[in-house]
Amino acid sequence: MATLLFSAVGTLVGGPIGGAIGALLGREIDYAVIGSRTREGPRLKELSVTTSSYGSALPRHFGRMRVGGTIIWATDLVEHREKQGGGKGKPATATYTYTASFAVALASRPLSGIGRVWADGNLLRGAAGDLKTGGSFRFYPGTGDQPADPLIATAEGDGRCPACRGVAYAVFESLQLADFGNRIPALTFEVFADDGALTLTTLLDGAIDGIDADVPLPGLAGISEEGALSELFSTLDPIFPMDCDAGGGQLTIARGRLQAVPIALGEAATSPERGDFGSQSGCARKREPAPLNPPGILRYYDVDRDYQPGLQRAPGRPSPGEPRTLELPAALAAGDARELIARTAKREAWARETLAWRSCEL
Repeated sequence: MATLLFSAVGTLVGGPIGGAIGALLGREIDYAVIGSRTREGPRLKELSVTTSSYGSALPRHFGRMRVGGTIIWATDLVEHREKQGGGKGKPATATYTYTASFAVALASRPLSGIGRVWADGNLLRGAAGDLKTGGSFRFYPGTGDQPADPLIATAEGDGRCPACRGVAYAVFESLQLADFGNRIPALTFEVFADDGALTLTTLLDGAIDGIDADVPLPGLAGISEEGALSELFSTLDPIFPMDCDAGGGQLTIARGRLQAVPIALGEAATSPERGDFGSQSGCARKREPAPLNPPGILRYYDVDRDYQPGLQRAPGRPSPGEPRTLELPAALAAGDARELIARTAKREAWARETLAWRSCEL
């Protein structure tokens, strides 16, 4: 109001120059009485972060995998206000950004390292350890002597901050959330757990003692155990057949065929009786009909496609019926997955063949 009044009076007294001076004087009076004209940017109405649910089991990871995590600690979102403009009569604009600090549990067994991190499907942390947005990142491998995180210890106080020993977890401090709609994004992590080729003994590490299970798992770059150990064994058995021996002093789990060379059979014994077993040649062959749903498809995580789900089919002529899909929660290269499903389908076909051999000894 003062701007209009002083502008009109200045124009009557001093013309255009007087009007400009009057308008400037009236604007200063308006600012002093009413306040500055600041435009407010968008703000969040709810600043509290969503916590994870209680009772969620932490999986065990082996080799290299891309996995999610469980938020085990978080602060409220921190609001940052920045004012721009407002000089020489122009309106000012206030913008708001938000940061958050939180910890994400990754595994219930130690990890050797963290590779890339994705947020909402986009790369957040590169293979070299560089964050693509503001903030800092710390990783705790889950050893038995790891210290408490200093940020969590400061926020929770002495004596109230666990070191989460035995649990591998990551901490994000003051992570900028502007690129994620001012919310904590959905995160996935590339984790490394073991060196060398995976075996069944590796999967039993720390779970069951007194078992001899030197069964190689060729082609597997990594695998996750998210449920019971028996469920994981049931998943692996069609692809890596196992033979269990409970005799002796310990349980022995070995490959399906233990002999290194074929078993030498004795000379076939024939029988003069018609219809008797092995009457003409001493042997009998039998082939079972083809199953209605033979294993022909393998679903897995493709390491060459950032661990996205992949699918491979068994080569050769399709069998009658709907092929059975084997779900393997493992990281594989496409060539290794194709070889595994081809070997599984061929082994299923061999199982239909039965050879009975009649022999006698003196």
